[in-house]
Amino acid sequence: MRGFQRWVNDHPRKRLDGYFSFRGRELTHQEVKLLIKYAVDHGYETNEDIPTAEVEKLLNNKI
Repeated sequence: MRGFQRWVNDHPRKRLDGYFSFRGRELTHQEVKLLIKYAVDHGYETNEDIPTAEVEKLLNNKI
């Protein structure tokens, strides 16, 4: 996740809309960036490491 965060920071004009989905809904650019930051802050190495309940809680608080 750290490498992906670094790539996102190095390419600020690249949009991440539609590249990732959760429960059948495509995530927005801001949601992807939020999840990346959350994962790095909590020491997760891949997106699969983040528990589903945490993703739901994080997205529900920001939608």
